[in-house]
Amino acid sequence: MSFGLKTAPSTFQRFIHEVLRGLNFVFPYLDDILIASKSNKEHEIHLNLVLERLKTFGLRINISKSVFAVEEIEFLGYLITPQGSRPLPDRVQAIMNYKRPENIQDLRTFLGTLNFYRRYLKDAAKNQALLHEYLKGSKTKDKRKIQWTDEAEKQFEKRKNDLANATLLSFPNSELPLSLFTDASDTAIGAVLQQYENSTWQPIAFYSKKLNDTQQNHSTFDRELLGIYLSVKHFKHYLEGRTFTIYTDHKPLIFAFHQKLDKAGPRQAPQFNYISQFSTDIKCIKGENNIVADTLSRVTEVSSIDYDQIADAQTQDEELKSLQTITSLNLKEYHLPSGKYLRCDTSTSKIWPYIPQAFRKQIFHHIQGLSHPGIKSTIKLMNSKFIWPSIKKDVQLWTRTFIPCQKAKINRHTKTKLDEYEVSSGRFFVVHIDLIGPLPPSTGNNYCLTCIDRFSSWMEAIPLDNI
Repeated sequence: MSFGLKTAPSTFQRFIHEVLRGLNFVFPYLDDILIASKSNKEHEIHLNLVLERLKTFGLRINISKSVFAVEEIEFLGYLITPQGSRPLPDRVQAIMNYKRPENIQDLRTFLGTLNFYRRYLKDAAKNQALLHEYLKGSKTKDKRKIQWTDEAEKQFEKRKNDLANATLLSFPNSELPLSLFTDASDTAIGAVLQQYENSTWQPIAFYSKKLNDTQQNHSTFDRELLGIYLSVKHFKHYLEGRTFTIYTDHKPLIFAFHQKLDKAGPRQAPQFNYISQFSTDIKCIKGENNIVADTLSRVTEVSSIDYDQIADAQTQDEELKSLQTITSLNLKEYHLPSGKYLRCDTSTSKIWPYIPQAFRKQIFHHIQGLSHPGIKSTIKLMNSKFIWPSIKKDVQLWTRTFIPCQKAKINRHTKTKLDEYEVSSGRFFVVHIDLIGPLPPSTGNNYCLTCIDRFSSWMEAIPLDNI
């Protein structure tokens, strides 16, 4: 084979694969051959098999450039150890000593060098987003000077430290349980492929990608789905033929995977279809890490609610005193470990503590923040755990106005019925307001607050960076 031809590397790679076919302990890349063995005796056997195979095909090796029977070795820019792989120490040191780039070309070189080890860097796309902004609209060899800001300089130093703190990645083991953890933010998606080893999840590889302007305008549901789709596509060579679980922190996706495909939108359907070819076992991260069976115990674990304080507040609650006369309730005192008594309703087989006014919204926020259920689900959940008058009305109002919950939901356009309003008696007696967004960013703002006076039709539009 003539060297120097464009097709020479691929031709030789196919040839070396043919030479070493069937030896699953050998990892060849062109003329670099890595032999992985579990013991010295096994290594000796593996070496003999490889050397015999090379001899059969008329190939020779350069002994002076070969290394035998070592536990750690540098291979293709990585340090390979019995525990896993990590970036080479001298490469890491070179990055740490890298001077601040003065022009676009130097910055592109730095980011390219850093991203050679991208699979070791968690959330690389999200963390490097500010530096990549300098590359927008630039050419390959762009010598324009960079106007560094204080924040950009801080990010440059942090990105150098990212490589110094790079995670040790485990070697894939087909006999161990496999999982894919995914997440999506407003600007990027990230994922980590892990296997369960030694009673803990060990990372195999990281993946991240910055979202384009169109993708950033997708709903939370669509961004989370896109994150799973792109992550499965990226780790396809690891996942094919394997049983694995997908973990997400967006609970609506779990139910969506068990619905009929015709309910999905035109953009969602192909993504659901592709993911389903690999796995439909999708779980919520919070469901694995916390106790889901008893929501009240979850609230106790993750919140600072003090039932002793609730018991103290019950003794001074006028509303509770009036409830004692209601025959449908059976209020009893339950002894707390602190020695105080908590009044609960025992009219059914369950025990429901009465919640005074001061603690109602606090408990609602903790229950609602676990998975952002809808109005009906939240009312049902609260009714199954607590009692107080007007609980249904309160929960309904709070759910509709709870901003974190609204952000977690799929964006829907509510169609308001067209109607005529009564004429206002004067200017600014009645003002209609609405929020618009997210919109394409402009001077750091993504939302708009609109206000219209009913009497004069005077309109104001106020830009907002967030809601």
